[in-house]
Amino acid sequence: MDSIIKKITNFKKEDIAEYDKFLMLGGGTPGVNLFRGENIYAYDIDGNKYLDCTSQSWALHLGYCHPDINAAVKEQLEYAIHFHSGFYTVPRYLLAKKITEIFPKKFNRVMFTVGGGATIEAALKVAIINKPDAHNFISLFGAYHGTSFMTTGASHTGTFASGKYLGGSSLGHHCQNFIRVPAPYYYRPYFEVENQDDKEEVDRKCLDALEMQIRYGSTGPVCALVMEPLQASGGQIIFSKNYLSGVRELCNKYNIILIWDCIQTAFGRLGYWSASNYYGVSPDIMVLGKSMGAGFPLNAIVISDDLKGVEMNGIDLHTFGNNQVAQVAALKQIEVIERDNILENVRKVGEYLKDNLKELQKKWECIGDIRAFGFHIGIEFVKNKKTREQDYAGCTAMRDRGIKNGILFGVGGTGRGKCVLKIKPPLITTKVQADEILEKFVKTLNEVFN
Repeated sequence: MDSIIKKITNFKKEDIAEYDKFLMLGGGTPGVNLFRGENIYAYDIDGNKYLDCTSQSWALHLGYCHPDINAAVKEQLEYAIHFHSGFYTVPRYLLAKKITEIFPKKFNRVMFTVGGGATIEAALKVAIINKPDAHNFISLFGAYHGTSFMTTGASHTGTFASGKYLGGSSLGHHCQNFIRVPAPYYYRPYFEVENQDDKEEVDRKCLDALEMQIRYGSTGPVCALVMEPLQASGGQIIFSKNYLSGVRELCNKYNIILIWDCIQTAFGRLGYWSASNYYGVSPDIMVLGKSMGAGFPLNAIVISDDLKGVEMNGIDLHTFGNNQVAQVAALKQIEVIERDNILENVRKVGEYLKDNLKELQKKWECIGDIRAFGFHIGIEFVKNKKTREQDYAGCTAMRDRGIKNGILFGVGGTGRGKCVLKIKPPLITTKVQADEILEKFVKTLNEVFN
């Protein structure tokens, strides 16, 4: 065994205190000390087993240590790990071409980057190239697009949405080019509606607010609108085709470039390669990441043929934007998803989970809303179904108690805490494993709310 690996495997829980003082973290939800993973399960430093419904920030679509990805990566390691972005490499050629094949027509040019915030900024750069006289951007209430100087201006983490100003608000003077507009949060609209469950009315009011902001709220023309086709961190909110089509029409009407942040939803989480493949609505730019590299750092933008792309003049350059190991892992992941009918599995097992969660919703007063599309699942916890008052403490307790019960949940949403429990397991999750998720979920419900 290699000496470094031996140090890692011999590390004990009692050793943490000696090292913890040297580590600094700028975010994330505290969890257990994980050591290894296999399939959809993670194991901590003491050997405890957890069913992982977070896919580690939704990045491990094929779970931990998939044998086919491991084998391909090990082979590639014998050839090369890293070449600078300016050098042409075969894996990058192959991956760029493959991405254009699985996404809708007219998306035929790809640029690779590293990191979600930097990739959103790359998309904004392309927008500026195409609209050099426009300087403002629009994003949605509840959006999350990163924590860089620029993307903080597009994310809810820089606002008072959580009942207090979080770390991102301190960067405000660097990101004043963003204007925020209401998103269609159907279960909890940002404005009064006659019928709280009338999605069409919510869509209409959101689209009206967007057009008013474009016309009356922007000093000068709007360059681009950046949004998630389904909001993730903001509460697993599934937008309607009606709303997405309406945004597309308004962007066409006012010559605004539409950017979709698909970092959390692309490459199969919905049971489709992207939200655009499902809805039949296309943005001008799609931003990709998280699961794209099968656990290795890899991001990209893919742009419409209607846009002018970047030139090789230094406008967007990353030392590690051409990592062959990550590219090979991404290629192998796509191959496995196609070969093993993984997208169909997501649709079938995702529907199975949704149906069972809907049945539980009828029995439990604490379950206010179920939002599920493939393996993009959110459960909003409330104190009372009639008033829909958020239960932040209950949701947090579900996550914490879930850890004790051997299951890792995510949490999200905006407000004075997080009231949406996220169930987003790897795409290889079987029906049997879905039953295990449901069993542990119900066990945790009983312990927290009974």
